[in-house]
Amino acid sequence: MDETGEIRPHRLGEIVRRWRQAAGLSQPQLAARLGVTQQALAQLEAGQTRAPRYLLQLAQVMDMEPGALAAGQLPPGLAAGTQDEATEPAPVPPQPDPPQPDPNVAGPPRPAPLGARDLPVFASAQAGPDGMMVSYDPIEWIERPAPLAGVPDAFAMYVVNDSMEPRYRQGDLLLIHPQRPVRPGKDVLVISRDSLPAEADAALPPDETLNLQGDDEHSAWIKQLVRLDAGQVILRQLNPARDFALPRQRVAGLHLVVGVYYD
Repeated sequence: MDETGEIRPHRLGEIVRRWRQAAGLSQPQLAARLGVTQQALAQLEAGQTRAPRYLLQLAQVMDMEPGALAAGQLPPGLAAGTQDEATEPAPVPPQPDPPQPDPNVAGPPRPAPLGARDLPVFASAQAGPDGMMVSYDPIEWIERPAPLAGVPDAFAMYVVNDSMEPRYRQGDLLLIHPQRPVRPGKDVLVISRDSLPAEADAALPPDETLNLQGDDEHSAWIKQLVRLDAGQVILRQLNPARDFALPRQRVAGLHLVVGVYYD
């Protein structure tokens, strides 16, 4: 991890590659264990991925703490030392995707243990009166609370504005459940999509129009879901109280808020 707190991609990719080779696994074999494509794993080992979303699964397979792996610590039994980037082997050419598990067939669960310090907290920053920016780079790891026990890809994020007061206040740490379906009346995290036509932005009130900032940051809102229509998502904020419509083509993700984290 560098002085900015970000995972160093070449360092993480090197650790994963060396561990995989020591374990006698091919890229397709390790990718199948992680539930990702071989191309995604090749990009990680080549240093092309800054912070993989499957870091938790990777740490479980390597029998490491997620925070230790993110910090660049070597797995037990792996000799210290790094390999110069100039001699880094070329990524293995992409292979056919491994067979994906049937979602209708229950497999052996590997839930994250309750209380383990493995829940990532993603950075968020002010980006307008009612919106914020979310970056998928963990800024810290916290103990996993009961509402997210065993939930893959769950995360937490900070509230940075007052548009949902008094329900949520600035500085509250919200728990996000990306697997549970959303429904009207519940609070949601709305992730915005970039590269939209001008008319999509024009459909929003001026103070709700946010733009993507960089490859890993996304505009986002914490709002109450009113309803889902064919072409738009109707959202409600509390401060000031009002409803507004967000074009569905702008929505990249809609995740359920399941609570506030209290340490």
